[in-house]
Amino acid sequence: MCVGCCEKMTIVSISVTDELLRRFDEVLATKGFRSRSDAMRESMRSFVDEAEWESSDGENQIVITMIYDEVGPRGELSILQHRYEEIQMMLHLHLEKGQCMEVFIARGPNNRLREILGKIRKVKGVRSIRFISTSRSND
Repeated sequence: MCVGCCEKMTIVSISVTDELLRRFDEVLATKGFRSRSDAMRESMRSFVDEAEWESSDGENQIVITMIYDEVGPRGELSILQHRYEEIQMMLHLHLEKGQCMEVFIARGPNNRLREILGKIRKVKGVRSIRFISTSRSND
């Protein structure tokens, strides 16, 4: 049953070991999925997103988080935001012990998003960078 969407769903049958299914069921219950189908759709989206991110000609949305010292590179990060129109939003948070977090939300061609990540990695004082990418798919 497809609740809250108008697309026709195709039923897919897969073969897995009993052990893998048991572990899958444990994880989907822990994460709060309503059904195996919901969890499989999420897993398939992640699989496709990862493959599309690796493709140089695709487009994605990306959330980038950076941790740095309070007296660090905020000016350089601000310059990046203005230099790249793909960066659509920037959020600054004060963390504990004189550290800050910067969050960029960007969307555009994968090659430009990878370029942005490369520039951030070169900014002196950024201690940690993490990112999540999602494709522009409507699936």
